[in-house]
Amino acid sequence: MTKKFVYELFVGVILLIAILLFGTKGLAAMALLAVHPFIGKRKPDENEKLIFYKTGNYTAGATLLASIVVFYFSDTTVNGQLISKNWLGFVVSVFIISHGIAGIILFKKR
Repeated sequence: MTKKFVYELFVGVILLIAILLFGTKGLAAMALLAVHPFIGKRKPDENEKLIFYKTGNYTAGATLLASIVVFYFSDTTVNGQLISKNWLGFVVSVFIISHGIAGIILFKKR
């Protein structure tokens, strides 16, 4: 499971950079998640399932916070890209990054 979370973190960072550089066209980097089901293919035990659901709760909180931050800075232009024009991409990338980080932290504690 740790490999999956590291991969999510990697894809989230690439997605964020791609959106900052290319705007809406950078959302194509999300296609990297298509490989996700083939990483570490085995049946998780009950403890891993519990940690996976707990990771989702932490991710929801981080995504809500990121949504508020994106809304606050919606009039800002970064690299020629208006944040309010690409808000969904920013929120999705923060969701993927926070899910990866929370999963790595929770599985390291285990």
